Amino acid sequence: MFAALLTATCVVAACGGGGGGGGSGLVSDNPSQVVSGDSSPSPLPAAPVGPGGLSCASGAITCVEITSGSTQANVPVTFGQPFRVGDLASSQGLRAEDSAGNAVPVQMDEVSTHPNGSVRFAVLSLSLPSLTANAARIVNLYPAARTSTSVSLPAAPAWNLQITARLSDGTTLVANPQAQLQQQIANGSGRRLHGPVASEFNVVSPLNDRLTARLHVRLYKTGQIRTDVVMENNWALKSNPSNLTYSLTVTANGQTLLSQPSFTHSSKARWHRVVWSGGNPNLRVRHHMPYFLATRATWNYNLGLSIPDSVLSEEARSLANSNTNPMGAAKLTTDMPGTGGRDEIAPLPRWTALYLITQDDRARASMLANADAAASAPVHYRDEATDQPISVVRHPGIALRYGSSSPSVPSGGSSNWTPDIAHQGSYAYIPYLVTGDAFYLDEMMFWAAWNIAANDPIYRERDKGLLMPEQVRGQAWGLRSIAEASFAAPDTHPMNSYFDTILSNNMSWALNTYGPGRSGSLFSPMGALISQYNNNQTPSYESDFFATVMAWLAENNVPNAATVLNSVGRMQIDRFLASTQSAGFCTSHAAGYWLQTMSGGSYVNSWSEFFRINYGSASCGSTALAGDPAYPDWAGGYAAVARGMLAAASNANANNAASAYARWKGFTPLLDSGARGFSSDPSYAIVPR
Repeated sequence: MFAALLTATCVVAACGGGGGGGGSGLVSDNPSQVVSGDSSPSPLPAAPVGPGGLSCASGAITCVEITSGSTQANVPVTFGQPFRVGDLASSQGLRAEDSAGNAVPVQMDEVSTHPNGSVRFAVLSLSLPSLTANAARIVNLYPAARTSTSVSLPAAPAWNLQITARLSDGTTLVANPQAQLQQQIANGSGRRLHGPVASEFNVVSPLNDRLTARLHVRLYKTGQIRTDVVMENNWALKSNPSNLTYSLTVTANGQTLLSQPSFTHSSKARWHRVVWSGGNPNLRVRHHMPYFLATRATWNYNLGLSIPDSVLSEEARSLANSNTNPMGAAKLTTDMPGTGGRDEIAPLPRWTALYLITQDDRARASMLANADAAASAPVHYRDEATDQPISVVRHPGIALRYGSSSPSVPSGGSSNWTPDIAHQGSYAYIPYLVTGDAFYLDEMMFWAAWNIAANDPIYRERDKGLLMPEQVRGQAWGLRSIAEASFAAPDTHPMNSYFDTILSNNMSWALNTYGPGRSGSLFSPMGALISQYNNNQTPSYESDFFATVMAWLAENNVPNAATVLNSVGRMQIDRFLASTQSAGFCTSHAAGYWLQTMSGGSYVNSWSEFFRINYGSASCGSTALAGDPAYPDWAGGYAAVARGMLAAASNANANNAASAYARWKGFTPLLDSGARGFSSDPSYAIVPR
């Protein structure tokens, strides 16, 4: 039961003003979404110069930098923070101090843990007594004894949100979820954050049988209320799904907070906008990025890279020229199986790598806008019975893309997207780690859940959720998405064990298929991953994707990952070694595209023969082979893909990876110094730790 007043009346539809636009920089909220009233944001702080390193206090686990564009008192802020293995026991809490030694109230929620039980990730909320305009404040985080604090919330906060949707057929739907929020405050249901700084509730308010508002309502002790308004049209099994055309207005206490002109909301998609009551503090939060990367939450990107301002300016210009309205694709490619490179296909998308290296407003705006755009793809299947993304454990016969489905998945509604797994980016993982926002956690889980349920139940072995039907790159990116959800989902989340189990199932399959001593139609005796479409070839670059992901899993101590990495590394890593060149395979030719693996109907089993069937009598060079397919002067070429893979493998302590990386780095100098190198696109700019 939802205490939301729903009305349906015939009205003359009228468009509101001020549609939602793209991101606005190093804040989690977009001022362009705000129309009037209490949500008017404080000015943005001045942009920092360059990436800058934060200087944390001695004894601190890490620190963050917080900046405001205006002088403020009693300033609340919430963000995500990953932690290194062993730095913070799950039995501990945190204490926070600013750089002057003043205590800062802090709370920790939504904890996920490492296999040893220490904290892997948490959503942190701070309350700063004051902030001076454009004066960066360092806040240091220390381990401390866990304390319990009595939290008192107003029984009836001055929220009073009203959502009005005007459908294209003249129907008006109205939701007034205030009573629902008050009920949840009273009984504690749907509570996500809870402490002396902030409490957040997930208030679910259906407007009709298809359109649902999910309101992440964050109540700060200061009286400010932040609401992430998420609109979904994505029930998995409800009959007669369809697109919906409507305009939307959000008001509170007589003020218009959001006015979205009429648009068409695709089936199995969602969108969101953040609104504030009581004032938007509009803060910039910058992480201590060396520590952030040291947690192994993601790959070790090169923080020493100098990214030209022109690259970031072009990122902003490109985003401004894209469609960041609801159902807009921003900079994403909607025809995902289509050929050609694109910015999102890499271990992390180009904009995300740019953000990690620079923490620049423009890169963050692009990262968040593209994460938001991923919500428009028709991959969001919410199970009516659980209110969670669809699960193949609950529905072992379900098929969301290929094969016969049981239960049947009703079809309806059109989309300009053609989603697939083999050309998929990492959209919402880093945005969640940075912001701690529930919208990005759900987005990450929706994509992972779709990847698991997309393929034919017979080939994925039903409830095991195997990625085996996928081509090699699909296995790589699918594993990445499942691991992201497994690592980030809070331990208490109802989907946490699901993603853990599916990840484990896939790693067992990988060990049995690609592990030591294995050989067959999918794996050669030399360690080459074989194409499902031609058992005479290995997709070398796709296999580098696979090894890059496997290295990240190995760094995070995922069972079987290191063993599989070393087994496939016999091909993916060893082809770059000097000893391999001495055995007959030229290092200069190592960054291949599709390579032959058989001669006379049998797998070759020597480097000299492997080279001969692919390159004949070509001579060895002292640098990577110029042009197609390696393109050693271009950050988007296969030489760059291999650089990233070898660095990742080195960080996982894979056999021979450190020496292979050092050798290949010497063969690809233009990736470090050229105009088209990593400084223009750091998607593969991973370096040894």
